[in-house]
Amino acid sequence: MPNGAQSRGSSTADPDLADVQTFADALRDQTHCYVEKRRADAARLVSDVGEAIRDTGTNFDGLPQLKEFFDQAALGVDGFAEDISRRSFGEMYDEVHAAVRRRPALATAAAVLAGFALFRVLRTPDIRPVPRSRAVVPVDVFPTPNL
Repeated sequence: MPNGAQSRGSSTADPDLADVQTFADALRDQTHCYVEKRRADAARLVSDVGEAIRDTGTNFDGLPQLKEFFDQAALGVDGFAEDISRRSFGEMYDEVHAAVRRRPALATAAAVLAGFALFRVLRTPDIRPVPRSRAVVPVDVFPTPNL
């Protein structure tokens, strides 16, 4: 009894399958282009953060230890920006996946913290209702004077 794959025959003879393959290729190309643009944007953003850290450190000319701390932090952030621009998305994904597998508890804690921070940022500030008193006060206890 032949299975479904054997009864179909050649896949190149089916024009619908060729259309699906072309669509999948176009979708893959667009996704790759989008990811590359976002990767370049992320590298630029991280580089800007490094510059902001470096600029903040210039305000501490009287405190050389603190200025050196900011300079080292800026160098680390700049190195991270270079890594983002140099590596492909697949390499970064594999590295993050390996780090999560090495320390799953730390990865879970970081994900929970990031989710909580995102929730706090995106939550709309609601007007808090005024709590009502549970005491029952009759209306006529405080009569209004008739003038």
